[in-house]
Parts: sequence; C-alpha cells; structure tokens
Amino acid sequence: MTATSVGAEAARRGPGRPRDAWVDAAIMQAAIDVLAERGPRGFTVDLVAARAGCGKATVYRRWPSRAALLLDAVHRMGLAPEPVDTGTVRGDLVAGLTQFATKLRETPAGRILPAVVADAAFNTEMREVLAAFLRDRRGHPREAVLRGVERGELPPSTDVDMVLDLLGGVVFYRELVSGDPADPDYVGRVVDLVLAGVSRSAAGGPRPVPGPAATG
Repeated sequence: MTATSVGAEAARRGPGRPRDAWVDAAIMQAAIDVLAERGPRGFTVDLVAARAGCGKATVYRRWPSRAALLLDAVHRMGLAPEPVDTGTVRGDLVAGLTQFATKLRETPAGRILPAVVADAAFNTEMREVLAAFLRDRRGHPREAVLRGVERGELPPSTDVDMVLDLLGGVVFYRELVSGDPADPDYVGRVVDLVLAGVSRSAAGGPRPVPGPAATG
C-alpha cells in the first residue's frame, strides 16, 4: 500500500477502528520523502500529511510534534543503532563508533543531521527532541562500556557518560565539522587513548603539574 492511499483506506475502514501498522509506516515513509526533498527547514506536518493522504490529526496521534516526527524520520533514514558485541570493550567501541561514523558520512540522514543540529541551536523543541535522539544513540555504546566494567576490563569507578562524551564528540567533530573521516584506524587510536586514560585515572592518575613559583 502506498502512502497516498492512507486517506482512502482510512475512510473505507470507518472511525473507531484500532491503529494499523501500515498507517504508521505510510506516514513515516511520507516524512522521509519530505525530509529528503525539503530538508529540516522545509519539513512540515502539513506536507507529510498531504503526502501520506491523511489528516494532520492522524499524524499527531502518533507523533506529538513536528520535531519528534522529524527526528524519527532521520533515525529511520540510516542512523538507527545496531548492536555490537565482539567480546572486548575495545572491539565493541571501535566497531560501534566506526559504524556510526560511516553512517554519518554515507547515509542521507548523516547529510541532513548538521541542519538538524543547527535548527536545534535556535529551536527549544528541536533541541529537546535531538537530546532524546542522541541519548537513544548511546544505548549500545553504554552497554559495551558496562560490559567492560563487568568483565574487569575497566575499573568500577569508570564514568560511563564521560567516556561516551569523549568518544562520540570526536566522531561528531570529525564527520560533521572538520570534514576529516573517522576511519577505523583513527577511531582505534582514540579509543585506546580514552581507555588508557580511564585506567590511569583509576590507578591514581598523573601527578599534578606544579604552577609557577610564587614571588613575594
């Protein structure tokens, strides 16, 4: 069933029927098409509803806001996370971050995401939805770090959020800002550096560098 047939099919079925998965799928396909054609700034619920052949109320019953629908569409365009379990925390992080970097570089969603981030800088609603989107992206990397703690590869005191901030921030900067690819070799070196820092910090960390001598 195509997106444009949603309205006719809904009318045929009549009111009061349960939600159907095909309606959700048709709206989401319409959202993906509109986002790919118009970009985040030109993305509206009106256009999505018209493309799907349904009313705006039908869309809003499934997604509470334009921003939520937009970010869900970005998610479905190729940035959905995939679980990785190589048996080691290093292997998991390198594989997962390399996968993410590749998606940022090569998928339609990756090419649209910078505009979404820019919109979030001025749009409170978009910022909140983007934050939730990024938290969802952290699910599998967080599991990888926690498995590393459970296996004894990382100390119990590991600050999981800081590890994810450091690693994810590097990938975002390389792929979305500097334009330099975060290839597997580079990702591996960054992961090694961060994990070494975590272990060193747990062991007591480096001695503080003394400041300049006071004069008096």
